[in-house]
Amino acid sequence: MVKISQIKYVRPNKDEVLNKLAEFKTRFNNAKTVNEFYSVHDEYKEYDEQLGTNIRIAFIRFTQDTRDEFYAAEQDYLDEVGPEISVASAEIAKCYLNTPFRKELEKRFPRVMFVNLQMAVDANDPRIVSEKIEQNKLTTEYTKLMSNIVIDFNGEKLPMSGIRKYFTVADREMRKQAYMKFGQALEDNKGQLDEIYDKLVKVRTAMGRKMEFKNFSPLGYLQMQRNCYTKEDIAKFRENVLKYIVPLTCKIREKVRNELNIDKEYLYDDAVFTVDEPKPVGNPDYLFKMASKMYNEMSQETGKLFDTMVESECFDVMSREGKWGGGYCEGLPALKLPFILSNWNGSADDIDVLTHEFGHALEFYKSFFIESDFLSNISMETAEVHSMSMEFLAYPWIDLFFGDKTPEYKFKHIGGAVSFLPYGTIVDYFQQTCYDNPDMTPAERNAFYNKIEHQFMPWTSSEGIPAIKDGRRWQRQAHIFESPFYYIDYCLAQFTALQFLALSQQDYKATFEKYIEFLNYGGTKTFVELLDACGLKSPFEEESFKLIVASVEKILDL
Repeated sequence: MVKISQIKYVRPNKDEVLNKLAEFKTRFNNAKTVNEFYSVHDEYKEYDEQLGTNIRIAFIRFTQDTRDEFYAAEQDYLDEVGPEISVASAEIAKCYLNTPFRKELEKRFPRVMFVNLQMAVDANDPRIVSEKIEQNKLTTEYTKLMSNIVIDFNGEKLPMSGIRKYFTVADREMRKQAYMKFGQALEDNKGQLDEIYDKLVKVRTAMGRKMEFKNFSPLGYLQMQRNCYTKEDIAKFRENVLKYIVPLTCKIREKVRNELNIDKEYLYDDAVFTVDEPKPVGNPDYLFKMASKMYNEMSQETGKLFDTMVESECFDVMSREGKWGGGYCEGLPALKLPFILSNWNGSADDIDVLTHEFGHALEFYKSFFIESDFLSNISMETAEVHSMSMEFLAYPWIDLFFGDKTPEYKFKHIGGAVSFLPYGTIVDYFQQTCYDNPDMTPAERNAFYNKIEHQFMPWTSSEGIPAIKDGRRWQRQAHIFESPFYYIDYCLAQFTALQFLALSQQDYKATFEKYIEFLNYGGTKTFVELLDACGLKSPFEEESFKLIVASVEKILDL
């Protein structure tokens, strides 16, 4: 059994990689028959998977300890050479697009693959390599800055991710003080955070203008593979979130305030949904044992994958100093294994992130065997449906983790899913505005964030909390720095996952089969096509909002 920790990493030599990719390009272009083209394709796929796996191993080890000098240096190196490799890979994408055997390829590969390859070509223009290198350096600078913040609280030295375990405790004063410390950490670093983001906006705007766009937004949409909806569709979604989801969230929060006997709600109350916080029962070893039981009972496929990942050391879940503060699932195609990193802190979020990232892991595993997916990755909103829906599909086993607190957990989890939608919409709205108006000052950005947070989250207040009261909460959201425009995907996916929740209440077995059908398509259809193929409602239609609201009100007895 392969162990991730034992996989040897070898630095990819930039010149060797570029020469190899140039060789593949020549061979593709010189292919005399479609079978010869396919033969080169098979070799290229194997090479691409090995290269990608090697690069991801370096990333994984860097995020496991951002203080590790060797892997920090490797990440800096890969940040620098990555854009050139991406441009060379885009040249190979052109081989698939421009080959005289295109009609034969279209019989073997799905239509969307060619759409996505064209977008990848358009997004990886050689004119913007230097800006991409600068962007990578800035995002790594942000990662290092946030990963190395240590907060002294309650007798502990905690990373930014670790302090968040106190955001859900029953003691309101402790929640407040934890949030004050969290806000102060942002306040203490506001100069660097403002500077890094300001530079990122400027360098990304320069990229867009080099490609003859008005600003970065059109390029950002290309990079995020927006292949079936537009900026206008997202604006329509945003309007319906304000019209339907914000009032629904206000109802949920009113029920919480009455339960907690709170007159005025502050941001440090926002993650609390019940009098007693539902926490996972048992230590991490016990929780993994219960997760194995759950996934083996859910299906043979999920059980086998989970147990294989455990045996192969594909989980790194405990929070610690120096570790990257977020959570992710990364695919290692050459090994046919996914890898999950998260930061457990003893809260209910530990189980959320376990089920969420395992949804990604299941799709990664399936996609390793879909031939076209290595050329055309699944778009992110589709990928997030896999993960967010798995959170809800774990419900029949959730008592294994929460015991007699299961009802409280479900209320918190569903309530949190709904109340996330306004927040997620704010994050996207903020980014869209910053890139559409790149000359905004840091102060103007913060003022705008404050304005829309009040608009989309009217039930809460950030009054008195350092940094947060000034509209700086966005600075702890890594996506805004590292992955521009990657956040509305979570909203579209959460909306779809709520449909899976509603359906599972009626017929779990049929819903799980629909979920597996959704996964089995991989990246062979666009998000909108997938919804249609699986009989799900589009989040860009107002009627779908009415259905979700009615369903949630019934489940939560609002």
